[in-house]
Amino acid sequence: MNDSIRVDSVFLDFGTKPILRGISLEIIKNQVVGILGRNGCGKSCLLKITTGQIQPPSKHLEHNGKVMDDLYKEKGLINYLPQHEFHPKSLTIKDLLRLYEIDQDHFFDEYSFLKAKSNSRFSNMSGGERRILEVLLVLESKSEFSILDEPFTHVMPKYVDLLKERISKIKSRKGMVITDHQFRNVLDISDRSYLIYEGNMREIKEAEDLRSYGYIR
Repeated sequence: MNDSIRVDSVFLDFGTKPILRGISLEIIKNQVVGILGRNGCGKSCLLKITTGQIQPPSKHLEHNGKVMDDLYKEKGLINYLPQHEFHPKSLTIKDLLRLYEIDQDHFFDEYSFLKAKSNSRFSNMSGGERRILEVLLVLESKSEFSILDEPFTHVMPKYVDLLKERISKIKSRKGMVITDHQFRNVLDISDRSYLIYEGNMREIKEAEDLRSYGYIR
């Protein structure tokens, strides 16, 4: 049986507005799960519930069949890329690689365009450079699972292609969940794709399914 995380029976309301209505999600090692949905549908909330940042009224978490209160308590199990910048601006790329325990030689071999900035502080990089770096740090970390919230947003097209290539390769050693409004990129690299629609999870087999739910025209 593949290493997996199961999130089940997730309910979440904002006041009187229902957001998630009993959603279930399985994250399997060596697979990429894509999650799509309109703004406010609960995509980011589901990711934060999975990583323990939001505690909903109801949830059930398992890792390989073992019930867990919070996945983040198991070291090296899961990490998370939020939509916003989250690294200290005073640290250099080398500092961040040490923090994530990522081999520097391997990293700069794979991403040579960042090598010249290895001693640059995070604050001195452009917004696009900071975003691609944050995505790569989460991807290249040794966690068993990675949760990526909008990894393609604010990234130049040539680096989007690089990310898609690396995600497809890195899934050989970890499971991933990706959500992004660039739905075609998500569909390109996902083994399974879902749309959060009216509080429920709908499986998406092709782009035409997104039209049937009114997500695209």
